[in-house]
Amino acid sequence: MESAPRAYRLKASNAAPPSSTFPGAIPLAVLKLLVNPHDRIALRWLLGFGSSDFRKGAYGRLRKYCEEQNVEPYEAMTQLEQGQIRISRTGQLQTRFKAIREELESLNELTNDLAKFVPKWLLNSLGVDDPFYILSLDLSLTVSDSAQLMQALLDAVIQPEVPPEVTEVRIMSLHKSKGLSSPVVIVAGCVEGLLPAAPDADLTKAENDALLEEQRRLFFVGLTRVKADPKNNRPGILLLTSSRTMSLADAMQSGIRPAKVVYGTAHVHASRFLKELGPSAPASKKG
Repeated sequence: MESAPRAYRLKASNAAPPSSTFPGAIPLAVLKLLVNPHDRIALRWLLGFGSSDFRKGAYGRLRKYCEEQNVEPYEAMTQLEQGQIRISRTGQLQTRFKAIREELESLNELTNDLAKFVPKWLLNSLGVDDPFYILSLDLSLTVSDSAQLMQALLDAVIQPEVPPEVTEVRIMSLHKSKGLSSPVVIVAGCVEGLLPAAPDADLTKAENDALLEEQRRLFFVGLTRVKADPKNNRPGILLLTSSRTMSLADAMQSGIRPAKVVYGTAHVHASRFLKELGPSAPASKKG
């Protein structure tokens, strides 16, 4: 069997009417929550979807309860829906969660029958000609259940097929660099607030800590993309760049919180990841 296509350009589709419980929502969030109900990011996204403020206040009260009682948000929402607990002013969250739970229950019946699962999961929100729908159908032929489908989709979207060795300059995210190598690697933008990104005020400390660890792991992926050629006496070259200043507009657009601002110029901190390289790392150079 030939392998399924690995690279797709995702785009919105208007081929199907918005009749799904989650019209316009990212279907992958639904799939991730189906596979793992404790996926806090997927649950947070789906609970907030459709609201101009992402139901920030109600979710903040839910988050506070979870931290105080040491329970997962999905568990707390289940208890709320069943009337086992009460959290004030979370009615909209409960309405959303009921719709989410019903959607997941209808999909759960088909998790091992992907021929029926994919159309039920996607056709109400995506058209048959949508690249994501086509990709999901193709990959469903190579896996056996929804969990494997989710992983295959993540691999296909995050890590499309790229030749491991080319002579051209390649510009890509840290995600896409996995599995590749080059004699010269430049990791640009090692600035606090960009790499790693600033904490999300809507997430719990545990969720932000998990995101920080994921960004640290990706930084390590970037560091290890360098490939030396010892036979020809050619060492690999790794450059990590960090700006000290930038325009305030650029800093704000990138979500960077400046250390200070002087006449429209933002002074920024180098990424904490650079400091974590340890004393054996080469000294930084101005340039």
